[in-house]
Amino acid sequence: MVEWEYIKARGRALGLDRFLLQSSKRMLVQAIQRAEGHAACFRDDNRYLCEEIDCEWRSECLKLTAAWRR
Repeated sequence: MVEWEYIKARGRALGLDRFLLQSSKRMLVQAIQRAEGHAACFRDDNRYLCEEIDCEWRSECLKLTAAWRR
């Protein structure tokens, strides 16, 4: 599992907005994905169709999550 502090540090290193750094994990990881030039697909509706085998977010993204938590 990717630690929250690591995710926030990655966001800061990429120069993401400080308000975004305080948002949900999903929104922050998607912003990191966009900033790095990848599709912002973390925990979106198409995650089970993902073919990015070497994605660092893959294991956490594919976890079962209650719909109200997405």
